[in-house]
Amino acid sequence: MVNASIVILTFNREEVISKTVKAMLELDYPENNFEIIIINDGSKDNTKKVLEEFKSEKKITVVNNEKEKGPCGARNQGIKIAKNDFVIIMDDDCIPEKNWLKQMMKGFDSDKVGMVSGYSIYGGTSTGFSRKALDKTGLYDEKYFYYREDTDLVFRIMDAGFEVKQVDAKYFHDHKMEKPKNLIDFLKHSWKRIKNHKNDVLLYKKNPERTKKFLDIKLGFIVNPLNDFKAATGLWHKKGKMNLSSPRGIVFLENKSVLHNIIILLGGIFYVIAVKSVRLYASFKFKKLLV
Repeated sequence: MVNASIVILTFNREEVISKTVKAMLELDYPENNFEIIIINDGSKDNTKKVLEEFKSEKKITVVNNEKEKGPCGARNQGIKIAKNDFVIIMDDDCIPEKNWLKQMMKGFDSDKVGMVSGYSIYGGTSTGFSRKALDKTGLYDEKYFYYREDTDLVFRIMDAGFEVKQVDAKYFHDHKMEKPKNLIDFLKHSWKRIKNHKNDVLLYKKNPERTKKFLDIKLGFIVNPLNDFKAATGLWHKKGKMNLSSPRGIVFLENKSVLHNIIILLGGIFYVIAVKSVRLYASFKFKKLLV
């Protein structure tokens, strides 16, 4: 059985991290063939205390950062600690099924495979890398800090001549902590998501041809507005129903009446305008036009 290292980045997730780690310990995979590395990236809640529950587990390494490095920095930190030739990145609110790791590792069926993912062909949570590919391409680009960093790494792996593939490795993504509890939380959450799209411009600058196809860029600088609209209204996947939501699976408002439909339409239009404004602002920073 192939050895694997699972890297879990956690930040302020005292409510769910224990559930995630316990599920990892119950994986249907030989006990001596995988390790778990948890990077607690400067959490301000009781995450550090919760993780003390696992200090006697030999297969678990916990690193508590005093200051937040961000997703790229913290994951790179975990990858550097990892002892094995295959590294799996998993979010702290993703609860794997028992055969999740087996299914992930099945994807690495040849030396040509550099990345496999149970989430998306462009990376994200539940994504594994071969050490061979990472040695050739480097790790996450910390200029991104958050968002699109995984896609950037996948593009580099593809450019290096490795294959990437999506596998059927199931897990439950527990979004309860992310779902806004009131209007203020919703506005904060929405602005954070919108603001992250500045990294679309960085991705486009670094990987123009691949990003053009990935983001469906028209006329060399316009992301298809219909795709932006779909991302906010639940229509981004084939079986999607119209609602005010996030591609991460969080539904803010279901479409149960004409009034709901109007609010969702207006929310989608506002999202398109806001995202394009953020990209335009980032175009000056990165000196690459994209809206």
